[in-house]
Amino acid sequence: MDKLTLGDTASPSLVALSSSVRDVASALLRIDESDPAAGAALREAQRWIDEARDRLARVGRTSDTPRVGPGADAATTRPYYFPGALEPSVHVGAPAMTATQDGPRRFGTVRFELIHEGPPGCVHGGFLAWMFDQAFGQLVVASDEPGGPTHRLEVTYRRPTPILRELRYDVGTERIEGRKHFARATLHHGETLTAEATALFVQPRTGPLRMESDGG
Repeated sequence: MDKLTLGDTASPSLVALSSSVRDVASALLRIDESDPAAGAALREAQRWIDEARDRLARVGRTSDTPRVGPGADAATTRPYYFPGALEPSVHVGAPAMTATQDGPRRFGTVRFELIHEGPPGCVHGGFLAWMFDQAFGQLVVASDEPGGPTHRLEVTYRRPTPILRELRYDVGTERIEGRKHFARATLHHGETLTAEATALFVQPRTGPLRMESDGG
């Protein structure tokens, strides 16, 4: 069986901290500076966040080189957190997603927060493209078929997509042609199709993103 192995898996504590940071970012966008209490709250929060930043910096890796592939030197590289097929993301800008894998198909829910707002009350189109690319990528990673980096991603925006609501997405493999993996996805709010996308992933012939056989 061919599988893509890449990067590190974040611990539950790191994922939980990332979720808290994401909540702080959304909370900032609800601050009304005309409120007399806002100024003091902001200054206090600034001190807490600066202290947390400094404490984390003292234990973080300083290298800019990502740790990818077997044999990478942990002492001279930084972790590269690429979430597995059904694992939560450690990246603070990522919307919360659930996922279920069913053969060549993957489906779940996604919720966009205030930090993802573009037009009032709606998701910015760039974040929708990111979500589709993430869902496609995890479909490829979870499958037993060839795949690799995104070669082409095309998003069609059908209706405004609301923030702060549970949305449903569905991605699936359309066909495999050698090293090429073609896929299609939809996003719904209730019964309304808000966006859909197609993607092409191409497996590299060589390099760290090449899928290697595990002997199965």
